[in-house]
Amino acid sequence: MRLKLTLRQLKPVEYLPLNTGYHLASAIYATLANSSSSFAMQLHEHGYASEGARQKFKYFTFSNLQVPVRTVEQGRMVSRSRAVTLYLSSPKEDFLQHLITGLFADGALRIENALFEKQLIESLPDPEWSEQMAFSMLSPLAASLYREPSSGMNTKEYLRYSDNRLPDMLLHNLQAKYRGIYGAEPPVGNVPFSITFEAGYLKRTREKGRSVEKLITIKDTNGRESRVKAIECPFIVTGHPELIKVGYECGFGVNNSMGLGMVRVDEGKVA
Repeated sequence: MRLKLTLRQLKPVEYLPLNTGYHLASAIYATLANSSSSFAMQLHEHGYASEGARQKFKYFTFSNLQVPVRTVEQGRMVSRSRAVTLYLSSPKEDFLQHLITGLFADGALRIENALFEKQLIESLPDPEWSEQMAFSMLSPLAASLYREPSSGMNTKEYLRYSDNRLPDMLLHNLQAKYRGIYGAEPPVGNVPFSITFEAGYLKRTREKGRSVEKLITIKDTNGRESRVKAIECPFIVTGHPELIKVGYECGFGVNNSMGLGMVRVDEGKVA
């Protein structure tokens, strides 16, 4: 299920960090705690993982904050918007129930030091799932793998958009999420899993002297910083519709609960 949250900015001008992911995640946990502090704490500390599980997915993601009227001044985002928008998504009913209950509680939503009034909460319809779908990104995507410690290099490697290992990493991640959500083996598609980044977008970005890859600093919900190489480019994904649905609802790639990997359907891009 996907929610669209419209927030009214309480001051004419607000100053925000350029990367709001950590502060948005903090706001989401505070909202969950408005409904159930024990649920918020359990999700924050352990996710949905069973005891002893290696992977601890939280099965939610959210978009970049959509700020229509903004400038950048001295390394800060300056919002002069009357309203901003945030998208949130999860396949987990308990998460959604607590989130909606918390959103309807009294009080403004705090994003770092800025306060926003909760103006409108909308439930968005699911797209029509198929074996091939086109997506644009509401937040950057990151995929990683672990090197052997004996390599002498940083043990986590983030993959570039052109890395031929990227489709397998994304597929394995979706399959692991599917097992955790449904308690069953993921379905096998009639077509092999693949991801193709939009060639025209890549060309236009290169012509502007820019890159679809960016090194961003993220904080986990305990405030620990790490550097993540992420990709921001429309793509077409081919695979089993149920696995594509998992990516849409939970986020593609890693660090989804820190605001990475959220997509929206690009209508008309796939025949």
